[in-house]
Amino acid sequence: MSRSSAERGTARIAVVGASTPEGARLREALAARGVPGERVDLYGATGGEVVLSEYDGEARIVQAPLLEDIASHELIFLCERGDVARRAADLAGDRRFVIDVVGALDGEAGPRRVHVDLNRDAARNGQCLAVPHPVGAVLAELLLPLDVTFGVAEAVAVVLRPAADFGERGIEELRDQTVRLLSFAAVPVDTFGRQLAFNVIPHASLPPESVGLESRIAADVRDVLGWTRQKLSLRLFTVPLFYGHGLQLRIRLERPAERDGVARALERWSDGDGPSTPLEVTGSAQIRVAEIVEDGLGGFWIWVVAGETATRGATQAVRLAAELADI
Repeated sequence: MSRSSAERGTARIAVVGASTPEGARLREALAARGVPGERVDLYGATGGEVVLSEYDGEARIVQAPLLEDIASHELIFLCERGDVARRAADLAGDRRFVIDVVGALDGEAGPRRVHVDLNRDAARNGQCLAVPHPVGAVLAELLLPLDVTFGVAEAVAVVLRPAADFGERGIEELRDQTVRLLSFAAVPVDTFGRQLAFNVIPHASLPPESVGLESRIAADVRDVLGWTRQKLSLRLFTVPLFYGHGLQLRIRLERPAERDGVARALERWSDGDGPSTPLEVTGSAQIRVAEIVEDGLGGFWIWVVAGETATRGATQAVRLAAELADI
C-alpha cells in the first residue's frame, strides 16, 4: 500500500463491528485523537438492519457490512468477530492496513500481536496486525520487568472483571438486577446469562460468545513478550462491580529473588500507600501493585488493581494505527 494519503492524515477509516462495546470504545479513542468523522465509516459485522449510532457526539449510521466498500478503506479496524471480519481482512489483502482489536483473526496463521510500548518493532512492515486483549496488555506490562530481571518460570492469574467489560449493556443490567433484587422482582439476564448482582460468575458460565477468551489472553501475553512456550495460565471471573479490575497473580521466577527485589522490579506501579481495591482506581487508567507477599513455596503472590482496563484495547489500536498511518 502507498502511505501517501495516510501520511497526510487523510486516510479513510472503516470500523467493523462499530456498535459492539469494543467498537464504541474504538470510536471514542479515534474521536479523542481528533480524527474527524468524515474520514470514519461505521459498519456492522453481521448484516441486517441499519443501526443509528454516533461519532464524537454527532448522529451516525452503522451501515450494513458491504465487503468491497470496507476493503477500499486505507485503515480497517475489526471490532467484532465473525465471517464478515475475516472476509474483509482477506479482501483487503496487502493493500490496506488491518488492525484486529478483538481476536477476530486468531488462529495458527493469525496476525502478530503488538503492544506499542512493549514490542513496537513487531509492527514493522506489517499490513495486518492485532492488539492484545486489554487484560492481556495489563498482564504483559506487569510481567515484562519481572521477566527481564529474574525470568518468569510460571505465572498464574485470577482476574476479577467488572460489568463495564461488557459495555453499557453490562453496566445497565447489573444496575437493573440490583434494583430489582432489592424490590424482590425478577432480574434480567440477557447479558450475563444469570444473576451477577451479589454473585460471582466464572467465565465458563457466561454466554457462549466469550468461549476461548482465557486462552486468547494467555496467547496474547506470550506473543507480546516473545516467549517460546506458554508460561501464563489464567481464569476470569465476572464480579458485581461496575468498574475496576482486580488481578491476583502467583509468580515463580527462574532466578532467586527476595520480596524487595520483586518490589523494585514493579516499583513503577507500587508507589506508597495508594489504592488497593478496584473501586479506588475507578475513573483512572491507573495500574497499582498493592501487595507482594512470598507464597512459602519459592514464589510470590501479587495483588494488582487496574482502572479503565476495558479501554486499553481501543487505545492500543489507535496508537498502533498512528504508528502505521499517522492518522
